[in-house]
Amino acid sequence: MSSVAGETLRESASAYRWVVMGVWLTSSVVAFMIISTIGILMPAISAELGLSPFQQGMLGSAAYWGNLTLAIPVGWWASRFAPKILTTVTMVLGTLCLLAQALSPGFALLILGRVAFGITVIARQPARAFLTQQWFPSRQVVLLNSISNAMFGLVVGGGIAASPFIFAALGDNWRATLLSFTALFGVFTVLWIIWGRERETTEYRGQMSAQDVNVLKGTLRHRDLWIAGFGFVGPTAAWSAFLSFYPTLMLDSYQMPLIWSGGILAVGVLMGGVAGLGLGWVATAHDKGRTILLVNGVVIGATFAGMTFTGSLPALLALTFVNGIAFGFWPVLYSTPFHLPGVRPREIAVSLSFIQMSSSAGITIGPLICGALQQATGDLRLSLAVVSFTSLSLCVAGLLMRDGLSSRRMSATEPAMPATRS
Repeated sequence: MSSVAGETLRESASAYRWVVMGVWLTSSVVAFMIISTIGILMPAISAELGLSPFQQGMLGSAAYWGNLTLAIPVGWWASRFAPKILTTVTMVLGTLCLLAQALSPGFALLILGRVAFGITVIARQPARAFLTQQWFPSRQVVLLNSISNAMFGLVVGGGIAASPFIFAALGDNWRATLLSFTALFGVFTVLWIIWGRERETTEYRGQMSAQDVNVLKGTLRHRDLWIAGFGFVGPTAAWSAFLSFYPTLMLDSYQMPLIWSGGILAVGVLMGGVAGLGLGWVATAHDKGRTILLVNGVVIGATFAGMTFTGSLPALLALTFVNGIAFGFWPVLYSTPFHLPGVRPREIAVSLSFIQMSSSAGITIGPLICGALQQATGDLRLSLAVVSFTSLSLCVAGLLMRDGLSSRRMSATEPAMPATRS
């Protein structure tokens, strides 16, 4: 290959990687946006189906039950497949799961549909690991995850803010709202089928062929992976509890419309996405990852608890603004699998599934704990305030994590630029 042709191929691969990962990441955050809007629809669902507080907690966390129990085996099994076909199949199945939820005649099928949708989300995660390694050098992983976090804030935050308006426009019909989300996810499925592409380099193929057969053992031997997983549990527990129950608390205690409570939650999610860009750069350039984890764990708990004790809109906006900035820790901790010593491609894929399982554990137990506390005490405000401080697990991770992990560049996952297939 001539030097000119080689340079053209390099530029083409470099430019198109943003199309591939842009479509993949947007599809991923749209899935999380759909899951996260359950709190807006909860009052209507509960009224129609006659749900108890604990059943509401079950519904709020159901999308993550499969992730909690199946993340590692599903991630290991799914990591055997090429990312293009894996993403396509899981998105098609996810669209069908959303349709089943919208058409469900009762609580059992509704919750089953949410569980199944969550499994399709976790099964898709190995594709992200492979595509990242195929298209991006390891020194840009934190940047990519920071951009992903920003997209999460924009799409999920925007979706939470817009869902009350969509809900109202569709006649306060939660089924029609879910059908609109089904159509949206179906559109992104088609976009991925059209624009999704793999790029296997010679080095990447060599790493895959040299992969140790005992992928699970190789993955779980990393101490920092366990620490990162534990760090995710607490903040996600608090976050999911608020997504599921905060609109109900504000409606019952302060007669705050769903549009406002949804908007307050959306501001926090949006700020978390934007803050992740800055905090990701700080962690990489100045090796401040541990400090970020220590400080932000405390701030998340304090601001969440504060949001339960006031109905003042300016105060709530200030609290959720600071809370959102604190959630900017996400790309710092999420990038841990890519920087583990001597890690291999399939181990990274399974490591991301482990991280997803850990965050799913938090998202699962948050609404369940909150719903159980409310049912036992009759006090939703107290229940949410207690769950708020599960975020301190992030501080524990900051204390135990090794220095320099978020800024370490690992050559083992550095893709070679000349592609053998694109």
